[in-house]
Amino acid sequence: MTWELIMPGQKLFMTMLPTLATLFYLPFGIKVISAFFEGWRSIIYMTPGIAIGNMYWVNMPFDALTTYAAWAASYGTAPAIFAMLDWTIRNDRRNVTAGQAWRTMIVGGAASSVIISVLVHVIRHRNIPQDDFIVSMLKYMIGDMLGLLAILALLMCVFRYMRKARH
Repeated sequence: MTWELIMPGQKLFMTMLPTLATLFYLPFGIKVISAFFEGWRSIIYMTPGIAIGNMYWVNMPFDALTTYAAWAASYGTAPAIFAMLDWTIRNDRRNVTAGQAWRTMIVGGAASSVIISVLVHVIRHRNIPQDDFIVSMLKYMIGDMLGLLAILALLMCVFRYMRKARH
């Protein structure tokens, strides 16, 4: 949806955003939710999607070390953040109430968004001028967080509908 619907619409109505920054980066939401529930295993589960998405939409060279470094930063950060949160609060994030889980996902997602944006920009976009570099990182962070919030809102609606349908 992000690459086939959101990006073309964004290019049509919001020409000032850079080509790869999207206003609603939905894969970030999936990445964070997967990391929340599956931890480090989420990387293995998402690997086929990462490779397919790269072939069809991103086109990073498979023979470049920067591709794998960017993937490691992009897909390894959220599990690391959630592992660190578990260690810091001395509690397993999966053993909390639904309200705590949503807040934990948002906090972990926000931290992941900042770290991923910085790392990926350092790895892949070093040649961008300093002012554009910071603005580009901010646009990526905003797109990540809006994508996470959109996925969480969608899931909340689906689960409420399912709950009402049962009763």
